Amino acid sequence: MEKQFIYISATILLVFGLVDLGRSYILRNNTEYTVGKVISIWQPNPESVKKGNSKWAQFEYSINGKNYVSKNKIQVPMSMEMGDIKKIKYSKKDPEKIYSFSLTRAFVLCAVSVVLFIVGKFNLL
Repeated sequence: MEKQFIYISATILLVFGLVDLGRSYILRNNTEYTVGKVISIWQPNPESVKKGNSKWAQFEYSINGKNYVSKNKIQVPMSMEMGDIKKIKYSKKDPEKIYSFSLTRAFVLCAVSVVLFIVGKFNLL
């Protein structure tokens, strides 16, 4: 049972990592980075709930002298507050759309997945 859990976890992490890699590859020529300021924050649970909670932010940013407000929210660290500045990825075709996928996260997910597969294969637990 424990080995199955390890393999299932490894597979799920690998899928998430590959999805991020795929999205990065497909959209590589259609996205660009800029710096945005958090203008609104939404949380599905009260801030006092730490476990299983997440924080989503809407950003205001400038591209080539024109100001934009994101029409979607992306997940941000729980420590982020209104007015904080963050590097964000936006669509060149639709500058009001922002993305949260990253190559770093994709590689980390894939690496953890590989480690879990090795742990499962060689009974390292």
